[in-house]
Amino acid sequence: MNKEYTVPTWEPGVKQLAPNVYAYIQAKATWYWSNAGFIVGKDYVVVVDSMATVGLTQRFKEEIRKITNKPIRYLINTHHHGDHTYGNHVFAGATIISHEYCRHEVTEAGMMDPNLLNTIFPEFDFRGIAATPAHITFDKHLTLHMDEREVKLVHFGPGHTIGDIIVYLPEEGIIFAGDFIFLYSTPLGMEGSFAGWLKNLDAMTKLGAQAYVPGHGPVCEIEGLNLCREYLVLVRREAKKRFDKGMTVDQAARDIALGQFSQWPNHERILLNVERLWREFRGEDPTTSKLNITEAFLRMDAMAKGRRVVAHDYD
Repeated sequence: MNKEYTVPTWEPGVKQLAPNVYAYIQAKATWYWSNAGFIVGKDYVVVVDSMATVGLTQRFKEEIRKITNKPIRYLINTHHHGDHTYGNHVFAGATIISHEYCRHEVTEAGMMDPNLLNTIFPEFDFRGIAATPAHITFDKHLTLHMDEREVKLVHFGPGHTIGDIIVYLPEEGIIFAGDFIFLYSTPLGMEGSFAGWLKNLDAMTKLGAQAYVPGHGPVCEIEGLNLCREYLVLVRREAKKRFDKGMTVDQAARDIALGQFSQWPNHERILLNVERLWREFRGEDPTTSKLNITEAFLRMDAMAKGRRVVAHDYD
């Protein structure tokens, strides 16, 4: 593996990106260690995403309070996954904003069994998590006029999930990308569209931002976005070869060589990435073609604990 792809370490905690604009970064980029952020205005605060557990979200809220005591008026969810929404209720009194698909998934899918989550991910305490949907939803664009600052919420179309949005600060050149960007953490596309995800990254690139806050991993510039994109291109290309040869999802997932990404944690996500790609190759609509998430997590857990990847390339 090239030295440039060695997984680095980075400084966790609150990182100021511009005057009154902050990222909240975790030391890990693995399961349920997700990033968030907040923007401080003259009279109130806008928060981008909650965390996976009540305790993690309370810790995040305490970090905000070290910066400001102003009321948290809005909480933006970049998508519906629990590591970005399970702590929404900790920001009691905040108005939650999300894409309409995100709200639908939070209300319809609910949340995974906390006891099951505690079993699969024992380093966390999922007691007290809740499914708290948005109060305000939108389709393509929504702009918050926060003092003299524009906070643009943009939905490009299905990508990592069907309801992802970015939070874009055009004047500062900052994008809170949610899980459109996984950096030094294996991307997971079980509920969206790989083709759409790649288009979304291209559209994001055209905005010309200088700093990106990934859903997982350190704050990055365009190189971080491109590294995530390279993983998606690799997996989509290699999966298509194996789909065309008639391989099963499990066969293909264990057969694809991840190359420089083999050092990124949570390789087992390849299983659900291939599952989604098989559906995509068959022309299924990601808004209606749903996976059983509990079953999916159990399959990935089994693969993580007993996997033996065969490094084979059909080139």
